[in-house]
Amino acid sequence: MKIRILVVAVAVSLAAGSAFAQPMGGAPHMMMGGPGRFMMGEGPSEMMPLVLRHAGLTPEQSDQVHKIMEADHDALRALFNQLRAANDELASKLFAPGSVQAADLAPQVQRITQLRQQLMDQGLKTALTIRAVLKPEQLAKVSQIKDRMMKVQAEMRSIFEAKD
Repeated sequence: MKIRILVVAVAVSLAAGSAFAQPMGGAPHMMMGGPGRFMMGEGPSEMMPLVLRHAGLTPEQSDQVHKIMEADHDALRALFNQLRAANDELASKLFAPGSVQAADLAPQVQRITQLRQQLMDQGLKTALTIRAVLKPEQLAKVSQIKDRMMKVQAEMRSIFEAKD
């Protein structure tokens, strides 16, 4: 159970552009069926939990993944808290009484962009470290799973984008 929670944390960190990081404090896209979204956020990070679950990790590999996740947990939590605060500040300024121009919001937008980049960098570092734990046959297996998931996502997008 702990390993699933930690894997989800990596997925969230890689999906920093959408999960828990909406520009105006919007809801995360966790388990939502919107176009192009599967588990969390967008891009390859959304596949991480399912891919690892089906990779056939040995107990030793599971322990390694757990240790990797534990090592990055505090850094990710701190970045998410900063991002949440930056999003709240942006929303407060955007919806405050009086006029507001894009230039008034530029510092908050820049800070959010920087934090998202830091989250992406940290998440990528974590994902690459986890990837290094996998054996070649496990990588081949997860690649097949990824391909299947991408086909499903493409089909979902075509359904949502279809015009009547």
